Amino acid sequence: ADVRQKELDFYTNNYWIWGGTATLMAGFVFGQLTNPVPEGTDPVLEMTYLVCTALCLGLDLCIITWTVLCCIWGPGLALRGPEGMKSFHDAVEFLKTEQQSIYYCFIVSVFAYFGSSCCILWVYPSRKVVNTACTVTLFAFLVIITVLQIRLECRIGGSFWQHEGPSGRIAGLEMYEGVADLDNYMATVLPPDQAAQAAVMQPGMEGSTVPAQWASGATASRLG
Repeated sequence: ADVRQKELDFYTNNYWIWGGTATLMAGFVFGQLTNPVPEGTDPVLEMTYLVCTALCLGLDLCIITWTVLCCIWGPGLALRGPEGMKSFHDAVEFLKTEQQSIYYCFIVSVFAYFGSSCCILWVYPSRKVVNTACTVTLFAFLVIITVLQIRLECRIGGSFWQHEGPSGRIAGLEMYEGVADLDNYMATVLPPDQAAQAAVMQPGMEGSTVPAQWASGATASRLG
């Protein structure tokens, strides 16, 4: 259970990081989208700029929504799932599966943001030399980021497309995963008064010591 809890915390922290970064990017892109495009802009350039900006904003909003819902309902299912440990495993596996799609959406939004930044240099024109230099600089940074990301994916993640690793689920304990939450079962099946009484610690449930005369008698019988 401790290993699975660490896995749950790992995926949840990843989602929070993606959500926070997507929120920051969405703020920048929304500021660009609210500025009107100057009249006389080339239609192809205008369409490319608006498509990249809208794509980045839409993906960032999707990432924000998905990460918030996953961070809320994932740990909730793991903690209060009706099927006990099986619900915990289902929550971890679901977060693990959804992580890949959110990751790809985040990567596409980053590329769309770079495309929008390159287009905005030409939508609001300055000197051609300055626009060209800025575009080349942004493209160079995009190439560097892409190369570093691929190297990190292959070196740390093991592969660019799949990050499958050992799971914290113990196969030998699968037979006990069907045991539901006993407290939830007693609260739903028993009457309210009996459920409240069952939830209170009864006499004999605490740890007790063996009386001295019993221990001495048992020792004497063994020696005899």
